[in-house]
Amino acid sequence: MCHMSETGFLPHEQRVIDERIELFLKINKLNDFINGSSIFKTLDRQDSLLLTYQLDLMQMYLEVLDRRIELFTK
Repeated sequence: MCHMSETGFLPHEQRVIDERIELFLKINKLNDFINGSSIFKTLDRQDSLLLTYQLDLMQMYLEVLDRRIELFTK
C-alpha cells in the first residue's frame, strides 16, 4: 500500500519533485557562475564550453522533470 506524503504526492512522485528543486538550485548556481563570475572568464575554452554544455543539459533535464510532475497532477 502506497502512502501519500504530507504534500499529497506518492513517495516516488515526491522524490521527483525534490530532485527538481535540487536541480533548479544547481542550475541557478551554475548560471550565476557562467554569467556573473570573473573566474569563468579566466577558464580555458574547453572548460567554459563544457560548463555551458552542462548547463544546457541540466536545463533539458529540468524540462523532463517538469513534464513528469505535470503528469502527477492530471
